[in-house]
Amino acid sequence: MKANTAFCFLFSGISLWAWYQDPGTHKTRLTSQSSAILVFLIGFLTLIQYVSTIDFGIDQLVFKDSVDAVANASPGRMAINTALNFLLVGLALIAIVFPRKNYLSSQILALGGFLIAYLGLLGYLYGNAYFYKYGSAFSAMALHTTIAFLLSTLSIFLANPKRGLASLITMNNAGGILAQRLILPAVLIPPFIGWLMLLGYRDKIYTAELAICLLGIINVIVFSSLIAWNARALGKIDRKRFEAEASLKRANEELELRVQERTQKLEQTLFELRSTQTQLVQTEKMSSLGQLVAGVAHEINNPVNFIYGNLTHAQKYTEDVLNLIELYQKYYPEIEEEIEAEIEAIDLEFIKEDLPCLIGSMKVGSDRIKEIIKSLRTFSRMDESQVKEVDLHEGLDSTLMILQNRLKAKPEHPEIQVIKNYGDIPRVECYAGQLNQVFMNLISNAIDSLDEYNQNRSYEEIKQNPSYIRIHTYPVQKRVKIVIEDNGLGICEKSIEKLFDPFFTTKPVGKGTGLGLAISYQIITEKHQGELNCFSQPGKGAKFEMMLPLVVENCVLPRT
Repeated sequence: MKANTAFCFLFSGISLWAWYQDPGTHKTRLTSQSSAILVFLIGFLTLIQYVSTIDFGIDQLVFKDSVDAVANASPGRMAINTALNFLLVGLALIAIVFPRKNYLSSQILALGGFLIAYLGLLGYLYGNAYFYKYGSAFSAMALHTTIAFLLSTLSIFLANPKRGLASLITMNNAGGILAQRLILPAVLIPPFIGWLMLLGYRDKIYTAELAICLLGIINVIVFSSLIAWNARALGKIDRKRFEAEASLKRANEELELRVQERTQKLEQTLFELRSTQTQLVQTEKMSSLGQLVAGVAHEINNPVNFIYGNLTHAQKYTEDVLNLIELYQKYYPEIEEEIEAEIEAIDLEFIKEDLPCLIGSMKVGSDRIKEIIKSLRTFSRMDESQVKEVDLHEGLDSTLMILQNRLKAKPEHPEIQVIKNYGDIPRVECYAGQLNQVFMNLISNAIDSLDEYNQNRSYEEIKQNPSYIRIHTYPVQKRVKIVIEDNGLGICEKSIEKLFDPFFTTKPVGKGTGLGLAISYQIITEKHQGELNCFSQPGKGAKFEMMLPLVVENCVLPRT
């Protein structure tokens, strides 16, 4: 090994060592870059000396070689293939040690140097000097030099194993595993088999033709074995991969199922929470309303009873007084002028005719007030928490009484007709106040639908096709069916599917909360184990059907 060769190997190692320092300092980067440049310059200048007659004096710059030391026309000068390799190694190092790194170029250059050194190694293995020496007048690449080149070029090629061509070998996939298994046998086995064949040929064990045939057969056998070995290994890897994928798929499906179950539970819990919250808020509101209505009805009831009770006596007293006046007029027809004048002034005859009518109208008004109070007291059962036997017709009538102001005629439309088709139904065990709330919600919604429908119709059109609310009640085996229908706008099929969902409403913003029907559905289905259904078509009105059992299960009636 020439001195310059040793120095180039030393600089190559220093350049790689300094490049590998992490974190690199300015000093290590400068060392790495300058060493790479020195390797390149020595190889480049040596090649210039070979192709020209110029002698730069670098061959014996440090150590002097005598002319007789080796058979070399230029003492101290490295072999031409060695200089070419150092040129490639220097360029490969420059490609990675400077800031603008190019790993692919560096690896290609390193592979070129590896092939030159590998060719020299085969030359020594086969005893063929043409592989490591070019020209009889020049020095040859020494065996240890070829080995050093093989190691240094491999170091440069694998400087960053995750980039460039090196990643094809180091990847942890089927291609990388296959390359890792085949690259070493591909580099070592064919030369070794060729060397064995050459030894047999030189010892005249077989002819050249037979050696070539044996070489081909052995290569086929060896590489077929390698292929079978790798195919088996890849098969195992694939099986493991399939098993892992299947396990991962099962785990994902199980996880998705758990997530879906958790999501459904959370949605159900959220829905129940919102429904419960809605029910509590609405129940509290209706309970407060019931207490208020009951209080007002009670306060009004006392004076009304006083008035109603005295009207009977007042009517009798009035009749007695009028009879007495008639007797006076009968038996004393001649009266004083002053009395005659007073009789004419007060129009006694008119009073005698109108006073009974007046007292009668007061009695009718008192009866009306008593009916309203009775309806209010019936409706005010909303705060009752016990199941009782009640007459559903009373609840319906009290609801209609309270809503009478919305049903009666107005300047823009005639009255809304209420058609009662009450059947002979028994008393029903129920939460009376809550059922009254359902009746209120359904009848109020019917009135809202009719009012909205009538906005687009004239007074005459409404008179020709009057608005109505029809209420049917009839027994069905051990249950009672209540139907409330109208001839208003109707509801589309898409809205019917979500009609009983909390916070869903078909009314304009600000006119509906979306709670009335949701609460009604909960009261009928959950509190009374009944059914509530809606049947409707746009433009043909809506029909709500309630089915209530006569007895609410798991409830005990209070003793009376």
